[in-house]
Order: sequence, then structure tokens, then C-alpha cells
Amino acid sequence: MAYFLITDSITTALLILLVVTFIYYLYRARKNNIFHRLGVPGPERIPVLGEMFHVIRKHMTMHDTDLVRQYGKVVGIYEGTAPALLVTDLDLVRNVLIKDSHVFINRRGMEGIGGPLEHSLIALKDEEWKNARSIVSPTFSSAKLKAMYTLMGEVGDTYRDRLLEYADKQELFNINELNGQHALDSISSCLFGIETNSLKNENATLIKHLKKFFTVDFKNIFLYIFLISPRLARYLGKKGYSIFPSDTINYVSNIVNHVISQRRQHLERRNDFIQMMIDHEEAVKVEEAMTEQTKTKDPQQQWGTLKKTLNDKEIFSQGLLFLTAGFETTSALLSFFCYFMTIEPVVQEKVYEEIQQELGNDEITYEKLNRLQYLEMAINETLRMYPPFIRLNRVASYDYQLGDYHVPKGSSVNVPVYQIHHDPEYWPEPEKFIPERFSPAEKVKRHPMTFLPFGDGPRNCIGMRFALLEAKLAIAKALRDVELQKCEKTEVPLQLGKMNTLKAKNGVWVRAVRRSE
Repeated sequence: MAYFLITDSITTALLILLVVTFIYYLYRARKNNIFHRLGVPGPERIPVLGEMFHVIRKHMTMHDTDLVRQYGKVVGIYEGTAPALLVTDLDLVRNVLIKDSHVFINRRGMEGIGGPLEHSLIALKDEEWKNARSIVSPTFSSAKLKAMYTLMGEVGDTYRDRLLEYADKQELFNINELNGQHALDSISSCLFGIETNSLKNENATLIKHLKKFFTVDFKNIFLYIFLISPRLARYLGKKGYSIFPSDTINYVSNIVNHVISQRRQHLERRNDFIQMMIDHEEAVKVEEAMTEQTKTKDPQQQWGTLKKTLNDKEIFSQGLLFLTAGFETTSALLSFFCYFMTIEPVVQEKVYEEIQQELGNDEITYEKLNRLQYLEMAINETLRMYPPFIRLNRVASYDYQLGDYHVPKGSSVNVPVYQIHHDPEYWPEPEKFIPERFSPAEKVKRHPMTFLPFGDGPRNCIGMRFALLEAKLAIAKALRDVELQKCEKTEVPLQLGKMNTLKAKNGVWVRAVRRSE
């Protein structure tokens, strides 16, 4: 009996000790707020989760707006256990993204959670990022986009045909799903050289795996591990864990590696990202051979210590980044654009009239597409109201003076894009859809940092031009033959999901009507 009493007493004492230790930790975490010491205004620190506690409860867009309204244009917050500044002062934003971009050249690390994305542009740092960016950037030049234009057009034709099918059936449908299929088919074809044909409901297994890359949400335990303990996340990452399912990573990487092998053996050729990387690799080999033959010692002709090409793992990583980021941004852009066309029929008619005036029934060439200026204005207004990314993130490489505030080395600086895009100080009646805001005369009146859908500076979105071209082509092909209408299932206003990319929580339901000949 005495033994059991002693055991119970020890257990009780340990429980009390654990509770007291935890309470002390919460107290110390709450009081240990670096921003209070630096004089940066902001909320009290929430232990463990930081401001993500509020983001989980309400959408990040609402929370950012509340923080700026309460504390001003520079706010000190915690993302999990990591300190971060929320900056909406436009001159300071320009300093971070452009003027002093050499200080803020890196994003917050993804160590431990990114899996194959840890070799991608979004995760690489410093010289490794600069080197990879210099190799990949030519993929999105005007010449290369023109080369991919035919592939985009083929997917756009199928997208239009599917809309016509819905019109003929007089069937209400969630255009979110169709836009996701279009984005998946277009990006897979143009970047990976893989024909997913999801618009035709083919390749179900491949599509099932690819979609797993797009379903990361707050139910993913790895996100919480990363927020609470980046060190533990890095350790688990080295053991093979990531936010993406291992079976999906293996399945997709095997397919892409097979495509790379086929290209290297010259068994297949097409104008896509992988082919461009293979062509670049072969060009470098030729140049190296010529340099070896001349045995020149001219340092201007030497590659130095920088890598000249990407290995297979790095090619897969960049392609996977373009797939995941491009899928979310392009499908969301198309869906929100379609939503505005249904609730703003006057705008839709102006878009249609411009398409008819500039294109008629002619083939939509790359050059003719660029004539659609009103369509471009409507797309930009869609991006203003629903930007692809709610926040931009940069990390200070060393101590920095940001206006009146000291930013310690390693601190994150976040730019809340959605909040800036909806600030009535810059955008009168910000909740109204007004494409004319982006006329040349109106654009010159605004600070350039008021519109940041793809970021700015050297670390902006590398696929921006690809995404805009892909969306513009799909819209032109579709609206030339189909009118989109609001239906009884169209949700107005839209409810949004809670992740860092915007999407309609309950979909965008519409009716399609075939235009008369």
C-alpha cells in the first residue's frame, strides 16, 4: 500500500511540475517580445502559434487589415515562434523589395517541410538562388513564351470546348474545377512535357497525385511543427518527411525523370521548360569543349565557381515549383475573373466587344492577344481584388534600419499585399470592380508599390508573364464563344479559404450560354 501511495505522490508531483513549467514557459514567451524592446508597435505575443492563432480563426486578409488599422504601417508580430514585421508604408516596402533588395534577397526558409521544393527558387538563398535564377529566367523570355504559345493554345481550345458543352447542356457548374483542370493541363504540358488531359477526364491516377501538391492546409501537422520548432522540422526533413506525401513525390518524380531521360537521348522534343533546360545543358557542354580546346586563361571567359546547369533533381524541383505555384495562381485568377464577369455583365460585354473588334474570327496569335488592353485592365483589377498571394516575405541578411525601426539580422519582413490592394487611401471604393483603375492615365497617379500581385524587385514571381499569358489566352478563346452568367448557386460575395493563397471556399458557380453566330 505504501508503495502505491509513494508512486501516486511522485506522479502527482511530476504533473504539477510539468504544469508549472508550462505556465512559466507561457509567461516568459509572452513577456519575451523583441518588438517591445525595439519600440515597434504590435499585439502581445501569443505563445507557440503567435499570430497564426488568429489566422486560423479568421482569414489572414481580415487579420492583416485589423493589425494595420490598430497599430499602423509597421507592426511587430510573431509567426509561430519567429518574429516578423508587417510593413505597409509604401516607401519602406520599396526599400525592402527593390532599393535595398541585396539586404532582403532571401525568403523565410522552408528547411524541413519543402521536400523536393527545397531545391527550388522559392527556397534557395543567396548565391545559390542567384545562380539558379540566372539559368531559369530565359525560360520566361518573350521568345520562349512564344515557343510555348502553341501548347497553351491547344489547352485553351479544349477549355473553350468544355464551356460550350456546359452551355449546350444548360447545366450549372463550378467553374473552379474547370479552371483548375485548365491550369494543370497547361502547366504540365508547357513545363513538364506531360499531357495530363484532365479537361478530358483522362489520366486519373496522375491527376490524383498532382492534386495532392495543391491541398496543403491547416490540417497538415507539419505546418505546425515548422511554426513551433523550425529546428525539429529541419531534423524531420533530413529523415525524409515533408508537407507532401512521399508516394506522390515518388510517382511524379519517376514520370519527370523518364521525360528528362527521353529528352537527353533525343527520343522526343517539344517546346517546354524541360527541353529548354536540356538545350541549355548541351550548349554549355559545347562551350566548355571549345574553351578546353583553346585553353584560354582569360577570366572573362571562365564560368568561375558558379554552376552552369541544373541537375535532374534541381530541374524537377523548379518544375514542381512552377506547377504548384502556377496551378494555384492561374486557376484562382481565372475563377475570380469569371466570377466578376458574371456579376458585372457590363464589363463582360466590354471585354467581348474588344475581342470582336481586335480579333474577330481570326486566329488568336501572340501579337494579336497583346492588343486586348481592356481585357488586361480587367485582369489587373481581378488581381488587385484577389491577389495570388496575400503576403510577400523577405528576410534581413544583416541588421537594417527600416525607417524609424531597427530590424535585427534574420528577422522576417512581411508585405500584406491584400491589405494594400484594399486600402481606400490608394484605391477609392476598394470593394468595387473598376477595370478603368488600370488605364495608363490612372496608373501613373499611383505609387508603384500599391499594386503587387506578383511581388517586385529581383525576387518577384519568375512565372508572372507565363501566368498572365496563359490566363489571357484562355479568356479570349472562351469569351469569344461563351457568355458567363450568374445563376442561383452563385455566391455573392464569395467566401474565401484561409490559406496564404486566395481561393473561393465554396467554388464559383456559373451558367454558360453559347453566343449567337
